[in-house]
Amino acid sequence: MAKKTVWMVLLAAIVALPLLAASAQDPVVLFFYAEGCPDCMAVEELLTALIIDLPESALQRYEISDPKAAELLAELKDAYGIEEASVPIVFVGDNVAVGAGRAQEFKLRDAIGRCVTLGCPSPLARIRPPVSVDDLLWLALFAAVFVILAVWQLHHR
Repeated sequence: MAKKTVWMVLLAAIVALPLLAASAQDPVVLFFYAEGCPDCMAVEELLTALIIDLPESALQRYEISDPKAAELLAELKDAYGIEEASVPIVFVGDNVAVGAGRAQEFKLRDAIGRCVTLGCPSPLARIRPPVSVDDLLWLALFAAVFVILAVWQLHHR
């Protein structure tokens, strides 16, 4: 009976690994703003309305005076090939909207609409390597070895 339970746990772990990797997705929309910035408030209102079909974690806000936010923005600007940009700046998948106005609104509506219907990569994927299939295979191999050792130990008692 213990052998069957161990094998069931192994099977569940192997099936769950890809699901866990998929559920731990990074945000899709990164919004950089400054306190008191009227354009930033307008863009934030627009984003709040546009991400209604996305999970709450899909939008991350970064106040630019925070040193970590400024560092992240610098990394993203390098990754997207942006030389100069001021807030508000929004990264959505492979798209960037800088400033406020009608053109940026249309760009954000289109980019977020595509993300909702087709999916899109997180902007963080440009600066952080995503979890690879190799990583998942190594994790599955580790889990399998662990279970085999547990079964061996149970069998040789």
